Amino acid sequence: MKTALIAGGTSGVGLSIAKALLRKEYEVYLLGQNKPKGEAIEMLLNKSFSGNAHFIRVDLSNISEVKSFSKNFSEKHDKLDVLANVAGVMEETRKITKEGFEKTFAVGYLSAFVLATQLAPLLEKASHARIVNVAGVASFVFKAKLDFDDLTFSQNYSSFKTAITTIHAKTILTEILADKYASIGVDVNSFHPGAVRSNLMNNMGGWKGLLFRIVGKLMSQDSKTGIYASCSAELEGVTGKYLDKKKIIDLNFDNDYKQQLWDESEKLIRSVS
Repeated sequence: MKTALIAGGTSGVGLSIAKALLRKEYEVYLLGQNKPKGEAIEMLLNKSFSGNAHFIRVDLSNISEVKSFSKNFSEKHDKLDVLANVAGVMEETRKITKEGFEKTFAVGYLSAFVLATQLAPLLEKASHARIVNVAGVASFVFKAKLDFDDLTFSQNYSSFKTAITTIHAKTILTEILADKYASIGVDVNSFHPGAVRSNLMNNMGGWKGLLFRIVGKLMSQDSKTGIYASCSAELEGVTGKYLDKKKIIDLNFDNDYKQQLWDESEKLIRSVS
């Protein structure tokens, strides 16, 4: 049986991918912080999918906890076929975690970095494994710019800009990992999820939160591109790309920029036990 791990799998994009993989008889592990919600989702999924859904409570803003989870998961499993990094938050005001990271960046990027690097040996043991990273609208994602001197976003904080910059970093990571993992047979791609109902802006108040909740009711419950990226046989051997529907775009970030992000990421991860 194939195995999938979905960070942020209890709602929106992640949940739609989970359902698609369960239909294909994958064993699916869902990571999230809300234990009552996660266990309820697990129960509902298992009524339809023969007990193959498993919720694991992990605070993805706590990088030490993500590292511990990765170690424990690696000890209990022989392989991993799909890693989907779709978790994300958007905070109305700047929030710093106990480890000193900006929360949006920790959840959306640093947790993905840890999972993708520490679970690489399990991915290597699978046949044609893949990592898929949620992205966003290309015009925003590709034009964003990281300030390596301020990865806690202390200057002129903007919830939208921080979220876009975080997704930008994860898209750069896609290209970096695609290069690094080509030799071990792991495909790594980013995808634009489309207009999908999600909990991304649950922490937003005022008119922004209200507008998102109203518009959300009109959105799809499924991320067709996320599902396509996660399990389509057409994409076997396709790596280092950005997917928007079935349009495939090459990633081509500056090499020095990629190396700087990698070095800074390793430094940040080493700072927590």
